[in-house]
Amino acid sequence: MPRADLLALSLDDLTALTNRGTVKRAQRELEAKECTGTLEETDAGDVTAEWSDGVECRLPAGGVVRDGRCSCAAVGLCRHLIRTVLFYQQQQASRPSPGEAPQPPQAWDPGTISDDDLARRFKPRDLARLRQQFEEGLLIELVRGVKPNARFHLQACLVRFLVPGDPRYTHCDCAEAAPCSHVPLAVWAFRLLDADRTAGVVTTARKAMPAPVELLDEIEAAARELPEFGVSGMAAAFVSRLARLEEKCRDVDLAWPGEVVAEILQQRERYAAHDARFAPERVPELLGELLIRCDAIRRDTGALPQLLIRGSRADRVQALDKARFVGLGCGVRVGKRSVELTAYLQDSDTGSVAALSKDFAEKPDDPQPPKTFAELAQRSAARELSFASMGAGQLLISGAKRDAGHRLRPGNSAKLTVQPQAFAWENLRPPVLVEEFAELDARLSALPPSSLRPRRVAEDFHVCKVARVEAADFDAATQTVQALVADERGQQALVLHPYTTRGRAGAEALLARLRQLPQGLRFVSGPVQRSPRGLVIAPVCAVFQDGDKRVAVQPWIDATGEPSTAPAAPAEAARWAGDPLTDYLHQLQTALGDLLLLGLQRADGRSAKQWRELQQAGEAVGFARLARGGARLADELEAKGRTQRWDWRPASDGVLRLAVLARMAQDLVN
Repeated sequence: MPRADLLALSLDDLTALTNRGTVKRAQRELEAKECTGTLEETDAGDVTAEWSDGVECRLPAGGVVRDGRCSCAAVGLCRHLIRTVLFYQQQQASRPSPGEAPQPPQAWDPGTISDDDLARRFKPRDLARLRQQFEEGLLIELVRGVKPNARFHLQACLVRFLVPGDPRYTHCDCAEAAPCSHVPLAVWAFRLLDADRTAGVVTTARKAMPAPVELLDEIEAAARELPEFGVSGMAAAFVSRLARLEEKCRDVDLAWPGEVVAEILQQRERYAAHDARFAPERVPELLGELLIRCDAIRRDTGALPQLLIRGSRADRVQALDKARFVGLGCGVRVGKRSVELTAYLQDSDTGSVAALSKDFAEKPDDPQPPKTFAELAQRSAARELSFASMGAGQLLISGAKRDAGHRLRPGNSAKLTVQPQAFAWENLRPPVLVEEFAELDARLSALPPSSLRPRRVAEDFHVCKVARVEAADFDAATQTVQALVADERGQQALVLHPYTTRGRAGAEALLARLRQLPQGLRFVSGPVQRSPRGLVIAPVCAVFQDGDKRVAVQPWIDATGEPSTAPAAPAEAARWAGDPLTDYLHQLQTALGDLLLLGLQRADGRSAKQWRELQQAGEAVGFARLARGGARLADELEAKGRTQRWDWRPASDGVLRLAVLARMAQDLVN
């Protein structure tokens, strides 16, 4: 009987057990026939290989690969043992069973691993301690598949199961030897996931978390009062009140509601300082998210883990001693009067993704043309280091901080250095690194709406491994560069990048590379979303194999694009140009932002007319609840002109209801 464990190990699994260099060298020696060998397997399952370079390897029956013995002087899992595994897989592939076609790997559930099997791998006292930890409450994101995985949110680590049914073949981000203490926790968590689900997020706590009702009442009361005078009329006492609410949220571990309140205060500060980075449309978006989270906390149905909605004590500002980050590209977000650049980076030690962001204010009346994104990317992100260099390099940092949203905050004493990288992104760590689109699709399908997820800046950011490009072109109708890519299993995803005047060079550089080296594309990084068209990747970096080297294109900020025949696009070209749903929601957010800026007390007949028009626009695109909400708000604003002592509270409730619905609708069209 062939050794199922040896046959189940992929090149990436072997890399997780050793390192990429060892696996590549073993693979090269075997493929180039630098040495030959003979293989013997006993009925019990002992595998022995004798190599022409004088090395003898033995993989004992009942053991794992790391239990193998080699006659060389190397310590640990050497390339000869890896070579033996690859040789064994070759031999078995060349001897298929009579009348049977090779079967592709099948998805499986680690929850089927028995407690008896765990008891053989762990001491009773360790299992008892882990069971207690499990029942106290963990937040774990699970994906069943060919290589199932469990992501521990609070511990910031990921366990991957490499061989079906065998807990010894696992790889975890923690420092413990395999199988580590996270393996039993993951096995027990998989048993909580419904059998008919491929992925999901579970909490292991037995007791429900109590809702801080008084604090939620205070937050909702403040939210109802904000629309009366708006951001422009926000009194100092109200600002202090919001600051106290933020602090109270953090005291009771409502980390994410606290972060939302802090962002509302930031928008108020920017308005008061006449800062061009003030974005009025962000205020209704933040208010809607705050009320959604408060309602989900107050009415805990059990459908979502509360730790996912609330955050935890671990979601706080953390000091970073020394860390090395790998640049994953730089993205751009265009506001009305500002441009935000964000460099995405993966921590080499923990695998988590952090970001370094900066808003560049822009004056609409400036006689000088706005700078291109490539020019902005050459500006300093921190310590005279540019965004372009951080997105394409390796950042060595010490003495900085990382906030709850995983944004890097270099202090005055922080030291930063950027070095080049070779873009060996196969060495990146999951779940950021994705090798199978089906697994990513399952994970994204199990996540709740963005208004109820953790508010980390790169929560939907991934580096996707690409096997081939099936089509690539420029779509004039939507003004986008599009590429249909596939993984090793043939699953497809759409790479979609908008063509803008200020980012023209980068878009053309991406399109040129896709046309010149269509089969050279190896990785694409960026936010990933599910859509009716399947997975859609909004690229911030694409890595191509060009001969014996790798080159990267950062399509938002690259300055090396060649002129093309594509027509010039507006500076803020929409991702889906001319989409009526997106256009309506944009108009709705703009109108809500204007109303929350000026306040209901300063609203006049023009506001009522605007909301009557939005009612009709909502009915035209099928947003019935939003249209009804717009109609009620228009009625209240029209009544203001006919009433001497107008009661603003019904209109305020209408504004908040629309803010909630608009925030929920964003997940439908994005």
